[in-house]
Amino acid sequence: MNTPVTPYVLAGRILAIIGMSLAAALAILFFIGGFWLWGLGATAAFLPFLGLIVVVEKYSSQHGLIGPETPVEPE
Repeated sequence: MNTPVTPYVLAGRILAIIGMSLAAALAILFFIGGFWLWGLGATAAFLPFLGLIVVVEKYSSQHGLIGPETPVEPE
């Protein structure tokens, strides 16, 4: 497995995780507090961050930044 992760992949993952956790926490608090429209807005704000992590992972695996190493033929 390619262990070194580029800083861009790492930053994308961190941003996506922080955004998803903040949006989910706010949605829960708004729903508990009875602010239904704000809760729906926070739930909707979760989706772009979920999309970001999907895009980052697909891009990095397609371009060989993460994932299994390509086999090297012995000489």
